[in-house]
Amino acid sequence: MAEHEMPELPKILSDRMKLVRRDVGVLLFHFTRALENERVKEDYGEITKSCSAFRVLSNILEEGRLKGTSKWTYGDNCVCFTEAPITEFHSIFSLVSIAASKKERPRYEPYGIAVSKKWLFLRGGRPVIYDHPSAFNKYPEELRYRFVPYDPLSGIDYTWEREWRIKTDYLSLDPHNTLVIVPTADEAFQITYDFSDIEADWDVEGSQGEAYIAGTYHQARWLSVSLDIFGFSHLSKDI
Repeated sequence: MAEHEMPELPKILSDRMKLVRRDVGVLLFHFTRALENERVKEDYGEITKSCSAFRVLSNILEEGRLKGTSKWTYGDNCVCFTEAPITEFHSIFSLVSIAASKKERPRYEPYGIAVSKKWLFLRGGRPVIYDHPSAFNKYPEELRYRFVPYDPLSGIDYTWEREWRIKTDYLSLDPHNTLVIVPTADEAFQITYDFSDIEADWDVEGSQGEAYIAGTYHQARWLSVSLDIFGFSHLSKDI
């Protein structure tokens, strides 16, 4: 890459900007929604049914991965994220309460996962490129999956999504680098408990140092946080 002059930005100033700017964060969020007449996994195999956003999220955690789609990406399977801070999406999700119909509701519900920007960037994730629809054919093939049409004169404006994409059929999630997002503390507890492993609690006694199982405990696989800590309220899930 040819050298290109950039404005000087000392690290201490960069760190302080991230602290004071409400629109800049270190996490990327992938939210899901309820599905109608979709193939979903149950204990006895795959069936066609409608399921809640909570059930969709549970299926993601069971598989430990996100599935890519080409619906909005010009032929390449991608997994999409937003870099908008969770406090701002709190405001977007609140639109559900004033929507008169499904068409007036946000596309997603407050169920999903978060990963760090650094984690996704290392795996090839990048911010999308917002540009006029007529510019698409000027982009090289390897960049077109990142293209999102933008024409405010015609009312085409998705910049509020602050989108990132990674080109992949499936993105495997690392529980140590993934935060599960749900609306309520009860759901956060259920995710943590339901997806935990049962571990033996060993103890040692006697002069021979003989070990025995004193009991068992749950070792959580996924770390979950609820949006109600931000003052968000939501109807209870319908599994």
